[in-house]
Amino acid sequence: MKLNKSILFTILLSFGFSASLRDGDTLVIHPITWKTSSPEGWNAQYKQTISFPDSDESWSEIIMVQILKCDSATKGDQYPCGEWDYIWNTFVDVPVEHTTEVFSIGSFVTPYGKRLIMGDESGWKWTYDMTDYAPILKGNRFVTVGNNQELLDLKFLFIKGTPPRNILKVENIYPYGHHKYGSLADDELLKKTTLHLDPTASGFKMKAVISGHGHAGPRNCCEWDSKTHTYYMDDWELFRWNVWKDCGNNPIYPQGGTWPFDRAGWCPGTKVDEYEFELTPYVNPGDSITIDYGIEPYSDNGEKDGEFRMAHQLFSYGPPNFKNDAKLMDIIAPSHKEKYSRMNPTLGNPQVLIKNTGEYDLHSLEIHYGLKNRRKTIYRWNGNLGFLEVEEVLLPIPYWHGLRKNPAFEVILKNPNGANDENPSNDGLTSIIPIPKVFPKKFTLEIKTNDVGRSRENSFTLFDADGGVLYAEDSFQDSTKYNFPIELKNGSYQFLFEDDMEDGISVHWWNRNSAPEKIGINGKVQFLSLEGDTLHQFKSDFGQELRFNFIVGHIP
Repeated sequence: MKLNKSILFTILLSFGFSASLRDGDTLVIHPITWKTSSPEGWNAQYKQTISFPDSDESWSEIIMVQILKCDSATKGDQYPCGEWDYIWNTFVDVPVEHTTEVFSIGSFVTPYGKRLIMGDESGWKWTYDMTDYAPILKGNRFVTVGNNQELLDLKFLFIKGTPPRNILKVENIYPYGHHKYGSLADDELLKKTTLHLDPTASGFKMKAVISGHGHAGPRNCCEWDSKTHTYYMDDWELFRWNVWKDCGNNPIYPQGGTWPFDRAGWCPGTKVDEYEFELTPYVNPGDSITIDYGIEPYSDNGEKDGEFRMAHQLFSYGPPNFKNDAKLMDIIAPSHKEKYSRMNPTLGNPQVLIKNTGEYDLHSLEIHYGLKNRRKTIYRWNGNLGFLEVEEVLLPIPYWHGLRKNPAFEVILKNPNGANDENPSNDGLTSIIPIPKVFPKKFTLEIKTNDVGRSRENSFTLFDADGGVLYAEDSFQDSTKYNFPIELKNGSYQFLFEDDMEDGISVHWWNRNSAPEKIGINGKVQFLSLEGDTLHQFKSDFGQELRFNFIVGHIP
């Protein structure tokens, strides 16, 4: 059962946070709304004391929901959203004896906001899994979050139930900070430290949240330069990874600025990447271990003046609470969620995200899916997922008949490893199906290429529902208009237009001073009827690709 907001607040006022909650019920804490005054001062943040549940209630999940929208009520600059991209963190102050320890529980970078359309009046939503922070999201906590470039709506959803394993403790290995690359590489900062592992715990995890910033050296370190990071335990290499993020398919587009280009751990309008490492196989409860952070050496070309912003944390857990348990994490397609807008709308192969939340390795699973309240298709998945491992599953196309009257898609997981699922509360999800556009059987694809040699970066492919290629082209000339006559039968189709350099087909306006010969012109991609009317026109500033699904004939 899901409780609505009014009932939840009645519970809060009358009975305390956790009274009368049953498994599956959701407790909503809503400290910041659109009506909350935008912070004053340069890049100022919202600061509030938030009353979280103060009991030892068991929460299957804690989700932080962050919604941003562009609004003239913001006080950062003259634009409804910030002109530039800005990084901010969500900080929680936790009293420890006679002092306060600050925990970073989420890092975010705002989009380039000048002339940005970020959703509609409901804004754009990001979610964070805060379940591991349950020990510090208790009682009254002073929280710092957001900035004054965009309006913020912030909720915390506490979902009653049993998590995959109980979280016992959260510790800062190295608290959040801004660090010069040179100081990190020279081991002047984040030096070797000793951790005393909880003797009552059964599992441990390390987490790093790292973003690179600055424009030092020939590769503009450390925003634009991938670097290798390492954890050492007792002087031997434990975990090594690269901090780098692909930005070309950012769901928020077009933005101002150089938003499609890859960066060190972040993109404009995304959460900063989180790197999680299961420590359990390498340690024993009660051990004292030394942890040291390392980064690849810098070149003596000025790049050491670049910066990394980072936090490193340790989580201690009890044993797994379930033997056989599969969780449906999300429905990627079909979906109306903003973060999946690049793949939707579609009536092609559904995509779902599953997770093994049981102690036993997951080898088999039934996935039941289709229109809500209609006959379901059954897909028998086989694989090998260890505890807490995740896999994206592409499903065969189901029966869409009845979609016009019933645009709701339902997925239910059953029989993990051929056994009863011990935690059925996380087995099912429903999504709203966005309906693709309906095209005539005959129409024209018009492509106008840009110049300065960028036309060779482009290609397009038109697929049928089975993935067969019907039309394709990858040889274009600069500053040329192409018209491709298209004729199709009734059915579902996908159009894919790609750019190898992930910079779309838009003007490179940022070169106007440094390299004006590279500015170029805007290209164009659109579908036209035989009469010349526009069926669909794409934005030229799309980054890596345009993926567009449509129907010929009638909606099922």
